[in-house]
Amino acid sequence: MAVGPDGATAVSRLLMPLALPLQGRPRTSEAAQNPAARAPQDVARAWWTAALEARLPPGALAAAGYFTRAALTDEVWLPLARRSTEHTPAQDNADKVAERAAAHPRSPDALLLAAHLLTRPAVPQYDADVRRHARTLLKAAVALPDAERPAETEQRRRALIEAGEVDLAQTAAPD
Repeated sequence: MAVGPDGATAVSRLLMPLALPLQGRPRTSEAAQNPAARAPQDVARAWWTAALEARLPPGALAAAGYFTRAALTDEVWLPLARRSTEHTPAQDNADKVAERAAAHPRSPDALLLAAHLLTRPAVPQYDADVRRHARTLLKAAVALPDAERPAETEQRRRALIEAGEVDLAQTAAPD
């Protein structure tokens, strides 16, 4: 399917139905201990991982953004979302992806994910929110003690500058 006409779009559209049943499901330890509650998460993670490893054409992972509100734990979601944005920076729900990543300033995956979202073609309805969440993430990462600050923090700052947030160029880089 991926190599056919409009293959990237077709594959991308397969990811959305996998994510939608997970939205609104709890991300609590109770759900993690209940096999019936966990099954859709396992299926979604398996398909998402398979899509990431399939060497799909550019754009094929745009609908991975629908996993933003899915009931996947952050430990599972962050690396998968980062890998998806490395492959396809123009994510559906990019603002929601950036918002969820902004809650994890200690995570290298969150910082890299946000940096990739900034490199995508501008989508006016999401662009301002993506930048706002990326700035929030950078502020929180810079505020961490040196020993806890991920090395990717400076990369995040550079991505924001390259995306047009020029005032960050005058901010001293973290030590």
